[in-house]
Amino acid sequence: MGQVAFSALAQNHPVSWEFSSKKTSPLTYEVKFHAAVKELYHIYPQGEGGGFGMPTEFLFDENDNIEFIGEIEEKGVEQKDGEHLSYYSKGVTFTQILKLKTAKKTTLAFTIKYMACTNQMCLPPSKKQFTLDLGGIEKDAVAVKNENPSELSSKQTTASKYEDFIMEDIDGKVISSKNITSKNKYTLIDFWASWCMPCRSQGRELIPLYNNYKSQGFDVIGVSLDTDLKSWKKAIQADGYTWTNLSDLKGFESALSKKYNITAIPRNLLIDQKGNIVAVDLHGKELEAKLAELFKI
Repeated sequence: MGQVAFSALAQNHPVSWEFSSKKTSPLTYEVKFHAAVKELYHIYPQGEGGGFGMPTEFLFDENDNIEFIGEIEEKGVEQKDGEHLSYYSKGVTFTQILKLKTAKKTTLAFTIKYMACTNQMCLPPSKKQFTLDLGGIEKDAVAVKNENPSELSSKQTTASKYEDFIMEDIDGKVISSKNITSKNKYTLIDFWASWCMPCRSQGRELIPLYNNYKSQGFDVIGVSLDTDLKSWKKAIQADGYTWTNLSDLKGFESALSKKYNITAIPRNLLIDQKGNIVAVDLHGKELEAKLAELFKI
């Protein structure tokens, strides 16, 4: 069998958070959550975001001494008043007004769920917990709290042999990849997810290549890193993927994604009928050129 090695990203996480609060009236605070985003990356707004990208979400722990006033407002660093942006490429500040019921020192505990992408790939969704202290005697404001971005591994994956696998399709039917790889000259194993805009874009570009070469012995197995069945099915139907689509709905915790140390998507590997790995991470024109070479067109 062939071997494959995916390289993990050798850099800090591209999104870091900074928090602050200002007392605007007795017991009332304006709390700001600012995300700084490194160049080339972006972060998504709250809400659906047009169906692409995982929206940023704030989950606050219950606290009997805190009353939330209104919804969280957001403003991107590059955003002009009244302008709508599908994502924030420089940074964004989220603002929540809240009121304490008593003047005692109170801890605001919250979780932020968010995702960072470039135009070519997305990192795994992040879910991080934080706390911020409010109130207390003789305190008019709360100091800023910073989060140091965690390191992503810079270690390259040990080369791994491709091995056929078993996984369920969208109907819950157990499929053996060997039944597909053994019947075709070349098979593309494509790792993607419904929330990954670059994955969806490249998936749509793959459709004409799949249609052109299928009769000559080319097939595709889409392996989704989704965790929500409904979102996965909806994406397949919306984009028109007619090849075999598999997932264990475990996201980046999937044993298969861990096997190849997939720390960002889209990722793919092209294998021949014997399971030898012919190429890794070919998309668009590069994949088109490789298929033309293999099928000698």
